[in-house]
Amino acid sequence: MNKAITLVSALLLSSGLAAQEEIFSESGEFTEGGDPSANRHTIPVEAGMTVEVIIIGEGVDTVVNATLPGGETITNDDYQEINAGFVRTLDQGGNLEVVASPLMGGSGTYRVVARSLPSPDGIEIGQTVEGQISDGSSAGDRYQLTGSADQRVVIDLKSYDFDAFLTLVDADGNEKTDDDGGDQGFNSRMYHQFGEDGETVTITASSLSSSTGRYELSVTELSSEAAAQHSGSVGSDSPRAYNGKRYESFEIEGQAGETLTIQLNSSAFDAMLHVSNPDGSNLVSDDDGGDGTNSMAVTTLPETGTYTIYVTALGDSTGDFELTVFK
Repeated sequence: MNKAITLVSALLLSSGLAAQEEIFSESGEFTEGGDPSANRHTIPVEAGMTVEVIIIGEGVDTVVNATLPGGETITNDDYQEINAGFVRTLDQGGNLEVVASPLMGGSGTYRVVARSLPSPDGIEIGQTVEGQISDGSSAGDRYQLTGSADQRVVIDLKSYDFDAFLTLVDADGNEKTDDDGGDQGFNSRMYHQFGEDGETVTITASSLSSSTGRYELSVTELSSEAAAQHSGSVGSDSPRAYNGKRYESFEIEGQAGETLTIQLNSSAFDAMLHVSNPDGSNLVSDDDGGDGTNSMAVTTLPETGTYTIYVTALGDSTGDFELTVFK
């Protein structure tokens, strides 16, 4: 592998990096049938630095496998169109190891680029901020949000100018994303429950296609008062839906304009919930709105009446579950 190396080696000699400063640029070549691990790149980083890494392929759909100084691993293949990449705020200094590879095999050239990004702005629960993405970068605008143990929030990103894309990275480095989970068109929506007092997460407001334009980001606290709780099991004696899947159902009375948060947790199966209106039509469905493979949906009731919640698995699995409805 031939490499043309341009490395800002003086980077770590001083702090106070400029906003969006390029700190690393290294070129490489994918060889047909070659060893993917040969395309390895080492980026020196400092603790507290926020770094964006992009693998720019010359007509090649790229994949990145990275290991941060603390041991966290990251894999991505579609950060910026066909270019792989990621953004992370580093809690340890040292070497960030990057392995580049082509998604579908084959050969071609590529370039690894790393940039330092400015510190995130702050956003508070109950706050709405307006912003503008002007450079078309997948890095987007980042915000830090702090909450208390068991506090639950919904995060909404809305834009009339671009297809909104939300990313949330928790204190442990776990990342979750949402594209079209919002209530209208191409808006994004995400839910989060804080695990401990003072936990801080990083939210990124960005455009799915690197478009530019204005956006509105809001964080709203959800009720923690449980209006109903059910523990049950989906099993061989559960009724079958039209698609053959086993399910359990529960009814709940609701008032027009009332907002419900419905949380379905199961360690036995990939949870899926559906809520039907009083007339039987579908109101809302959710697969992975909760943590992991759990489901969570937030909806405002359009009318007063009896609503039905259906509990099922995304696949054919069965097992125990817990259903909680918050008002």
